[in-house]
Amino acid sequence: MDSAGLLLRTHGGAVKIKETAFEQIQTIKEKERIAQKRAIARRAYEEIKDKETIILDAGSTNHELAKLIKKGERSDLVIITNAFNIANELMHCEKVECIFAGGLIRPQILSCVGLFTEDLFQNVSVDRAFIGTNNISVEHALTTPNMQECRVKQSMLTAARKKYALADSSKFRTNSLYCVCKFKDLNLIITDDELDESYIAKINGKGGRIETVNMRNQQTI
Repeated sequence: MDSAGLLLRTHGGAVKIKETAFEQIQTIKEKERIAQKRAIARRAYEEIKDKETIILDAGSTNHELAKLIKKGERSDLVIITNAFNIANELMHCEKVECIFAGGLIRPQILSCVGLFTEDLFQNVSVDRAFIGTNNISVEHALTTPNMQECRVKQSMLTAARKKYALADSSKFRTNSLYCVCKFKDLNLIITDDELDESYIAKINGKGGRIETVNMRNQQTI
């Protein structure tokens, strides 16, 4: 069963992979695994160049990326986001032109979804999109429990020339109801080094490309 991706090996044996059909509220997510999220955000920031157009999806790791954009050296950026906390982080930043993709408000997630949000992303073309995800598994790739969030993420990916998923290792080996994309649809998944090499190999075998950040080499922000 382990070879099929149905079991997660632990020091005491093995446990069945979780089926996750719920979302944590944003205020809780932003307090969890902060070091990993900041490290992933630092690696993602390295991908960004001056004068680029960027989509930032809602999510706590992307919020950390927005903080780096705000205080970093990259300039003349256009950032499009559907996340209230990211827009608030960047709206007074002189280096950034921030476009907010409004729509139906999801107050617990601090994001907008729905037809208005999707329409904006369907009518732009950008250099890079950084999306978050609730769940990643070998069997179903990136999934999310909310249909409207799924559609918005798909619109973001379609709009971008380079496509990234930012997810700490706790998001792996879990599934939700709606499939966002396949691994081959992404240029890169950035995660932390707590994800074991054997699982990375399985995802790579499905067409994925994963890069892990070394947590031992990370400095405190």
